[in-house]
Amino acid sequence: MSFLNPLFLIALAAAAIPLLIYLLNVRKPKKVRFSTLAFFDSLKQTALKRLKIKRLLLLTVRMLAILMLVFAAARPLLPGNFGGLMSDGAPKAMVILIDNSPSMQQVDLNGPYFDQALEAAEELIRMAGSDDRILLNVTNGESLPFPFVSSSGALARLSELSVENKGNFLAERIRSAFQRLAQAPEPNKQVYFITDGQETQLSGLSDAAFSENQEMIHFVVLGSAEPANTGIETVHLESSISDGEENLSLRVIVRNYGVREARNQFLNLAIEEELVSQQAIQLDGGQSNEYLFPVSNSVEGSISAEVFIEGDELTFDDHYYISIQLPDSRSVAVISDDSRSRAFQSYLIPMLEVMSEQEERFDISFYSLQNLDADILYDYDAVVLDALQSVPDYLSQTVIDIVQNGGGALLMPAANGDINSYNRMLGFGNAGRYTDLIGSYGSFDVIDRMAEPDDSHPIIDSIFEIGEGESVRLNVPELFYLYQIEEGSQSGSFPILSTRSGQTLFQEQSIGNGKMIYSAIGSDPGWSNFPIKPFFAPFFFRTVEYLARGEGAKMNNHVLGERFEKITGHTFDFAEIEKSGETFVPEITQRFEGTMVSYHGNEWEPGFGKIISDSWEQYFSVNQDAMESVLNSLNKSEVENILGSVFEQLSVVRVEDDRDTFFAELESASFGKEIWFWFIISAIILLIAESIIARFYKVEII
Repeated sequence: MSFLNPLFLIALAAAAIPLLIYLLNVRKPKKVRFSTLAFFDSLKQTALKRLKIKRLLLLTVRMLAILMLVFAAARPLLPGNFGGLMSDGAPKAMVILIDNSPSMQQVDLNGPYFDQALEAAEELIRMAGSDDRILLNVTNGESLPFPFVSSSGALARLSELSVENKGNFLAERIRSAFQRLAQAPEPNKQVYFITDGQETQLSGLSDAAFSENQEMIHFVVLGSAEPANTGIETVHLESSISDGEENLSLRVIVRNYGVREARNQFLNLAIEEELVSQQAIQLDGGQSNEYLFPVSNSVEGSISAEVFIEGDELTFDDHYYISIQLPDSRSVAVISDDSRSRAFQSYLIPMLEVMSEQEERFDISFYSLQNLDADILYDYDAVVLDALQSVPDYLSQTVIDIVQNGGGALLMPAANGDINSYNRMLGFGNAGRYTDLIGSYGSFDVIDRMAEPDDSHPIIDSIFEIGEGESVRLNVPELFYLYQIEEGSQSGSFPILSTRSGQTLFQEQSIGNGKMIYSAIGSDPGWSNFPIKPFFAPFFFRTVEYLARGEGAKMNNHVLGERFEKITGHTFDFAEIEKSGETFVPEITQRFEGTMVSYHGNEWEPGFGKIISDSWEQYFSVNQDAMESVLNSLNKSEVENILGSVFEQLSVVRVEDDRDTFFAELESASFGKEIWFWFIISAIILLIAESIIARFYKVEII
């Protein structure tokens, strides 16, 4: 007999508690003189003797009851052939789950991990009886379509298994194993998981939810190789604005996940399958480093790129695929007055003209208010009102309609503007209002300064890379003349930029599905020296981009092991996914944000894919979870500590160099029978006996 929780045997010392109490209560009787001792001599031979027997019986019963409870907590296990207690005729249902993740490509003195896993699975199958049924499954990739089969059928299918660089679904497969066993008619049911004990996989099980109807699960942990692996941890796409153009670069973090130093390795960048850059890798054990690669965005649509490592021992995580989606062309209408009486000219119009010429993804049209047909504005994604002296009501209503339907609007006031017309337009969208003017236009007398921006808004986030606890260092504009802004009462209203005195400079208000931004200052130098500051161009570039719902270039990446979900701004009822020469039919769901394309993607490997509809297509990249690269394994006690509270019945067997000892231990743990309930029943019987003895074993004392 063995124990699954031998640590509880320490509690055997508790059995001495009743004995200790008994010894403390034994006292030497006092001598009392009576006239005659004949009666007491008789009592010494009868009642006192019976009292002593009763005490010893109670002591023995109590100690035995404690021992039974301690043995039950230690979960005693009888081998399958012990005294015929587990009849060979009782059939068993077994689920053998084999770890086929990329980490099983490692090799130690006993050979490749995966070959060792197949050997352990084969031994388990051979231990099974002729009437037993076996279900095989793997952790990565598609779930195997096999039903419960006989031992010979399971042995035949072992040769079909292989390591797969696909998504990991360990928790899902264990959950499925419990469900399949719950439906099996066999009285004895077991789950076996053969793995290298990869820490990132097993630790993730602690957050998984499993049904209360759990069968016995055995973790068979193998492998003793020293981790040696260099992998690509993360890839980030970064953009910056220079001379009105968006420049792209890839920031790649490479980590040495092993303990030995990584030398004579190289990190390469290929764009459209053409090698464009290479950098040397030199990393000590556990160290990481960043590598920056500029990316040309001269093409349209999307960019397919790949970063990969040369010279690494394990290659499954040496390739990272990148699909960069370049933004669609967005249309912007800029409306200004045809007045030539301004003391200062707008700096916003020239900036937008340069933006239109150098940024192919923006189609910017310029209109004079005097010659404007407002109906054409419905074809634009965003509208900019620059220094209009008055905003007619028909134009106000058109702009609000565009914003409510998902567009954007930017209002820059004029020095001699009609504040009432501005407020009427803002009032149509419950967006707040202008209250008063302070300062003197064109005086260049500084009344306030802009406060340094923080990272609380997407526009600011896209301009600055602000680390945690850091602040922006900026040559801030000086203000001469500005409107005071009163924030709207409805939700979705907050300032983008403010002054040092707390006045709002740029206010955003959500209206329907879109956004409106209005400014406390105009776009010419009579209001402030903002137009001559370096911050002016990138701020308004990102503001117009934000209002036109242009997200800039972005990576379309899917992580294996997760469900593929992509929300698009296009409307369609049918689409297909092309991946590795195969075609898959996804689910199409219409949502408020757009059309969602979703698919489980269990059979996918790293690489590129493409969503195709009748009038639209989009590329995406597929990569494995970076956690697959962390090869650290847990030992037997660590697995028990992490998963002991997750699984109701758990045993852990570690494969050692002595294979005979391992298989003997595996057979004992696998095909034995837990008999803890026998000890619980025995403890209950003993406690009942203790009550009977205490109540009915009477000792007469006269």
